[in-house]
Formats: sequence, C-alpha cells, structure tokens
Amino acid sequence: MKKLFLASFASVSLDLITKLLPKPATELKAAFIPTAGDPYSDKGFVYVDREKLVEMGFDVTDIDLKETDEATLETKLADVDLVLVAGGNTFYLLDKVRKSGFDKILPKMLERGLIYVGSSAGSILCCPTIEGAKRFDNPADASDLTDYRGLNLFNKVIIPHAHKEKYAERIKQTTTEMNEQGLEVITLTDDQAVIVTDEGSNVVDLHQ
Repeated sequence: MKKLFLASFASVSLDLITKLLPKPATELKAAFIPTAGDPYSDKGFVYVDREKLVEMGFDVTDIDLKETDEATLETKLADVDLVLVAGGNTFYLLDKVRKSGFDKILPKMLERGLIYVGSSAGSILCCPTIEGAKRFDNPADASDLTDYRGLNLFNKVIIPHAHKEKYAERIKQTTTEMNEQGLEVITLTDDQAVIVTDEGSNVVDLHQ
C-alpha cells in the first residue's frame, strides 16, 4: 500500500504523519537521505529534518545516494520503516536518484509497506515532472540530466514554500506553465503536506 507524506518542509509538519505510522515512532527505523543539499554550502535546512526524526523517537540511519549503488541501497533499506528525502536542489537529487537505483528500489519498498516522506525537493521528486522546479533550483547543478520526468508516485505537481512572498510571481508562472501541460498544481506552505495513499490524497495542515 502506498504511503507518502509529501511536505513543503518536513521538520515543520512531520507531526501530522502519525496516522500513517503502523506503530509509535520510537519503535520504527528511519533512513534519512540528505543528498539534495549537496550543492549548498549551508546545509542547516537539510539537517533540521533529521533532527525532527530524532526528536520524534525514530531510530535514524543516514544514506547518501551519491555514495551507494542499487544492491547496497536495497540492503540498507530492507529493514527500514520510513525514508525521508530532504530538500535541496531537485535536479541534482533526481540525477543521484537515478544513478543510485533508488528510483527502481523505491516502488518495491513502498509495496512492502515503506513510508516515504518528502521535504521540498524530496516531494517534488515524486511528481510526474520536476520541470516546475526550474525557477527555484539551478538545473546546471545536474548538468548531464536532460530527462526531467519525476517518479510519478503522485499525479499532481507540488510547489513548496508557497507562503514566501519572494516566490509569488515564480509560483504563478510555474502554475500556468504546468496547467498548460495538463498538470494540476498543489501549492504548499511549510505548515502543510499532502498525504497520498492508494485511496487518494489530501492536504493536511498544522492549523486544521
């Protein structure tokens, strides 16, 4: 059964995930993937997501996609209950996801019950395309990536950090562009996330 928690910023909204958890967080193993943050000198925004997992009681293991291969990755994820893919550059992330084989392994892991948590870029990754990130992230950070198809685990395009005024015009332009391609857009503030299961999807909000 598909269980996705696609957040704008997981460290802010992750308390809303409890309905997806089969057991208390203190009894679950989590893998934390910080790879998307590589292009940034200040990675503080990446590791607050990890700190949130620890705060909630998860047993956390770090996995860097650029330092692993498909067989090793499958072994590392075999006994993990939840994986959190943190934010950063979406283009760089997709490139490393493909090169590591994570894109092939993840669907099988979801089938066996793994819970996927995306944070910003980690959420956009699950959409039909990551092209909508081009006004926010630098595609040149993954210079050999030419195919912007996402993992297509969710059928809409997510735009995170929608509460930030500096992004307003870029969000408007991106929404128009995606709509013209026949894709529905969901904008999320950092207080929100989309929960996706086999039954459908719904937006959850800390203020609801």
